[in-house]
Amino acid sequence: MTSPASVASRPVLVAQVFFVLLLALKIYLAAFMPPIGDEAYYWMWGQKLAWSYFDHPPLHPWLMRLMSLVFGWNLFAIRALTWFTLGGTLWIFWLWAKRLKPDDPAAWFWPTAAIYLASPLFWLMSGISFHDHLLIFLSALTIHLFVTFAERYEAGAPNLRWLYAGAVALGLAVLTKYNGVFLGVGLVVFFLAHRPVRAMWRSPHLYAAALVAVAIQAPVVWWNFTEGFASYKFHLSERWGGSLFTFHPLNVLEFLVVATLAMSPFLVPALVGMARRPLGVPFADRARVLSLSIFAASSLGMLFLSMFVEIFFYWNIVAILPLMPLLAGWIRRRWVLLLHLLYGTLLAGGFAFDQTIVPVGNLIGRYDWTASSTFGWPAVAERIEALEKTHTIGFVAATRYTTAAQLGFALHDPEVTAISSRHDQYDYWFDPAAHQGQDALVVSDPQLGLGEVAPYFDSLTPLETVPYTAFGHTIYEPTIYLGKRFHLP
Repeated sequence: MTSPASVASRPVLVAQVFFVLLLALKIYLAAFMPPIGDEAYYWMWGQKLAWSYFDHPPLHPWLMRLMSLVFGWNLFAIRALTWFTLGGTLWIFWLWAKRLKPDDPAAWFWPTAAIYLASPLFWLMSGISFHDHLLIFLSALTIHLFVTFAERYEAGAPNLRWLYAGAVALGLAVLTKYNGVFLGVGLVVFFLAHRPVRAMWRSPHLYAAALVAVAIQAPVVWWNFTEGFASYKFHLSERWGGSLFTFHPLNVLEFLVVATLAMSPFLVPALVGMARRPLGVPFADRARVLSLSIFAASSLGMLFLSMFVEIFFYWNIVAILPLMPLLAGWIRRRWVLLLHLLYGTLLAGGFAFDQTIVPVGNLIGRYDWTASSTFGWPAVAERIEALEKTHTIGFVAATRYTTAAQLGFALHDPEVTAISSRHDQYDYWFDPAAHQGQDALVVSDPQLGLGEVAPYFDSLTPLETVPYTAFGHTIYEPTIYLGKRFHLP
């Protein structure tokens, strides 16, 4: 089925060792990394259920609410869902391994699982509680269901339940994050490019399935309709400073370099090989066409957008995911696999150190505010609780949505709010009129400053600073202020 030089052949001990090591690093990170700002932010969404939300669709926060009900309000609960989605994704990889190498599925599965976790993109995004880990699982499920449908259809025994189940999974993927749309575009390309399924374009069921996926977006459409299409305006205009189509050619190079590093440069030869030649096995080659269709649709879409805006490294995750369960068949040299595994493990270890002990940038004179601002919030929460006993306080606020969420998580209080010029979900929760004239405890830091919050109070008096230190370095130094008489500027 595969070349004798393929890594999807015995022995697989190296793959198993690296898989266990990478999994252990994920467990360590989940147990000891404080909540990243966006993780805490999305947790707060789950505490305030709505049809949808300003930044993203609602499925992930809905499930986060379920996690809080089952596991409580703690560090494990905020990332509990990631373990379910990781398990689900690996289960789908196992199902594919049984089809790709039925005589010895473990010989395909273990290299695949190790390749997947050693890709920095998936090691990270499958373990932090952003929307992406759920998008990964639902995308994998969608692809599996459509590949199974295509296989049955080509065999002359189509079972429409696979088609409609795939449509539901696709709809849920888009209900998780908007870039799930590229998964749907890739499926359109597949039904055009794969000759054996082209006849489906003459079937009403293909269009009905598409309508099912679209109908699942009803909560997002309704929320946007009632809120002046705020999400769409944000993603198409506001977040880019009001103009989406301002040409930035260097962004293209940045996107290509960062995307390659995030996937792993050592997987590029296998990707090229997959594009150039099939394996000659029906299931693998059918899945190859679907995977490349999705890869092309999403990557070209992101490449186009990168001409005008900065593309975050994980936005193209839908493109890379379908390649993961197949790449083992196209990696012809074990030393290439070993380099990939070493690359991913070293980056994973570095990230774990950076996020749980001390940000590396701080040690070399390059202050990393994003990483630093995750540390020290339990101590800040303790001081807030003490100060609330000595001051008459109407509310607690921070000067950025991420720090407001981190403080709120540490306080177990979803009512902590953000006061800043950035439009975010807190704008829909905080009613300024209800707090007119109230005093507040406000938390800021030297980087964020008070420029955006000062106009909302008659005065801001520093009460105390709560520094977090490690290795003789001050990592994060927030200050608590007493804001007198809140008002609109």
